Amino acid sequence: MDVKKILSESDIAKGVEAEQLEKLAGICKVVEFRKNDILIKENDTSFDIFILYKGWVSVEIQRFPYDTAAQRLRILKNKGVVGEFSFIDKSRRSANVRAQEAVSCLVLPGDELEKLIEEDSKVGYVIVKNIARLLSEKIRGSNFELRNQLIW
Repeated sequence: MDVKKILSESDIAKGVEAEQLEKLAGICKVVEFRKNDILIKENDTSFDIFILYKGWVSVEIQRFPYDTAAQRLRILKNKGVVGEFSFIDKSRRSANVRAQEAVSCLVLPGDELEKLIEEDSKVGYVIVKNIARLLSEKIRGSNFELRNQLIW
């Protein structure tokens, strides 16, 4: 598996130059999950970022504190990125992310990514800009979904 190739094709590393990509690949960890495993747990305090390269996941929230049923918010497939909200604001995780089949992903450990961003402002600028774009796309998509629900 070519970590640099996976990274270069991901939305989080668009525009990252070869030397910077090497640094980014150096902190990545490859992680595998089985069907129904939880990648990210709601209310957790971690701030790692996950880049999916095999399989698909669902983003889910609990509707009520003691309700065992989860409400699916979004589905993410290859090249999808999750965890960027908590990376940016260091808040607790806002949803569960569950593997819907065998999932392989690259994990950018939040503390190591933050250190890299602080040490190399060039890579930091590109990554933070890409994260901002990803967040904007997700919020805009949620706005459209909410609007469509309100109309119907």
